[in-house]
Amino acid sequence: MSNSAETIAKARDLVAQTRARTTPARVRVLAALLDAQRPLSHLDVLAALQPAIDRVTVYRVLDWLNEQHLAHKLSGDDRVWRFSVAPAPHHHAHFQCEECGRFFCLENVSSDLPVSLPVQFMARTVEITVKGICADCR
Repeated sequence: MSNSAETIAKARDLVAQTRARTTPARVRVLAALLDAQRPLSHLDVLAALQPAIDRVTVYRVLDWLNEQHLAHKLSGDDRVWRFSVAPAPHHHAHFQCEECGRFFCLENVSSDLPVSLPVQFMARTVEITVKGICADCR
């Protein structure tokens, strides 16, 4: 997958806003997530990066992006982490295909559910994953 100059520029700007070093690896991995239409596993990110980046570097960059709130990660039943660009804040549900294992963001499903928490408890995030069969696997 080749990223457009616009996607690379956006990724560079987002990394620069963290005031951390704007490395080529950080920019390229974030650009791959920006271009993706769904959350990507580490292997998906590696496949999207041409020329390739060392797999350990990709792991470290994905973790860094998550720590910087530029990406969020979720785990499926297969215990594989998947990453996508983190809107600020991350307020949507996900769909996981039980056939192919791919995840999709569901932008029109609210994750703001009315739940009652015990006194002195504070919710930080709500994660909703709908499971079923995607259009490609039907």
